Amino acid sequence: MNAWQSTSFKRALLFAGSLVLVAATARPQCTMTVQFGASSNCGGLNWGATPINGTPPYSAQVSHGGMLLQSLVNVPANMLSGGAAPGGYAAASPGTDILLTDAMGCTVQATAMTPAVHAILPTLVLALDCFTGLGTLRCTGFTDAYAGGSPYAPCDWQGRPCSVAGVAVGTVASTWVNEGGGVWRYGQLLAGGTHNFIFGGTNLACNGALECWGNTLVTVASITPGDCGANVRVRALLQGATVSGVMGVGLRTAGLVPPSEPYSALGYSYVGASPGQNLLPALLTTTGNNAIVDWIVVELRNSLNSAQVLFSEPALLQRDGDVVDLDGDGYVNFPTAGGSYFLAVRHRNHLAIMTALPRMLSPSPDLVDFRYSQTLCYGTTARATVGAFLCLWAGDATGDGQVKYTGATNDRDAILSRIGGAVPTNTATGYFTEDCNLTGVVKYTGTANDRDIILQTIGGTVPTNTRNAQLP
Repeated sequence: MNAWQSTSFKRALLFAGSLVLVAATARPQCTMTVQFGASSNCGGLNWGATPINGTPPYSAQVSHGGMLLQSLVNVPANMLSGGAAPGGYAAASPGTDILLTDAMGCTVQATAMTPAVHAILPTLVLALDCFTGLGTLRCTGFTDAYAGGSPYAPCDWQGRPCSVAGVAVGTVASTWVNEGGGVWRYGQLLAGGTHNFIFGGTNLACNGALECWGNTLVTVASITPGDCGANVRVRALLQGATVSGVMGVGLRTAGLVPPSEPYSALGYSYVGASPGQNLLPALLTTTGNNAIVDWIVVELRNSLNSAQVLFSEPALLQRDGDVVDLDGDGYVNFPTAGGSYFLAVRHRNHLAIMTALPRMLSPSPDLVDFRYSQTLCYGTTARATVGAFLCLWAGDATGDGQVKYTGATNDRDAILSRIGGAVPTNTATGYFTEDCNLTGVVKYTGTANDRDIILQTIGGTVPTNTRNAQLP
């Protein structure tokens, strides 16, 4: 069976036995012909390659989907005859390329078109230790399609020293440790980040053939040691401050973001957390998309009764919508048992929102992104649309969970009262709930005033309309 379809720049001939003769050249004066075959060698592929008119030594690269699987350099011609192909089983999968280059720069390339008869896939389990912030990776066995799908561990073939390479920021290497019972543990703890594991080894019982079974990406959540319980990554935008997908940072620029959470003073009662918590001062010096916009509150609610708040924490909202903990971690930590919770977000002058369905939380931070419709919210029209994003509705200047333009306890009068109550062109500078667009200045009239936001939130045409926070 022909395993390779080759690309030639000069000429191509088909040989008996389904072997392909390929001529390719990087420059017109180069002429090199290499024969690739699909004969079996201990379950791998035999190159059956004899370079003609090429100049040794050679280099060979095996890639799949644009990702390099194996690279060989300074290979003499005799090593290209027989033995498993670089990349072994992985190289036999459709879409895998082999590129051969000689000492003069002449090249020949072949692409695998038929599936391999021997496929080995790992079954990996990642456990995150919240006390260390590191991950432990275990393999419960590979599935060997060639052997009828029977599982076996990565290094249990006698005579095969097998290794696993993981790539994060740099390169780390370790070996699998046999824990017994068919369970193998990667012998190195994994820090936060994405690791590329390449499973392979040299099979001494198979003529020293290099065999590579493919690669697997493993992502370890980055958490601060000690952040046990339930961790969650949250993204949200505030309508009043959002322009072109990011929020203004007028409060931070003016030095108005308070160092302690403001919600206790506004009458909010935390559940399970202490009032008056302070942020890390260095956070207020950050600029760009990670600049702090304002304080918010994140709530965990009972999965069986979404009206019941089980735990609530103050947090900080960044310009691009990321919510960070008070120590700067990119998630909010709840020192409570992991499990299934509704998640709600509150802001002092925007209408609160809550997930429509419970989310499963653990020490590994799950992402809840309220900016997109894929994250369903409780209630009806719970978020405002600003460009391509969804945001918390603005205009709740009184903080009562309802936006009103007219009538008793309306939000428009609160703005007028804040600027003095008599001269509508007056302004007031400070950290006020009446500052619905979070500029640091309360305005009743003129450009970027806070009164118009209220009218927009209720619909813009009928001043007696209202809009309520969508919470149970």
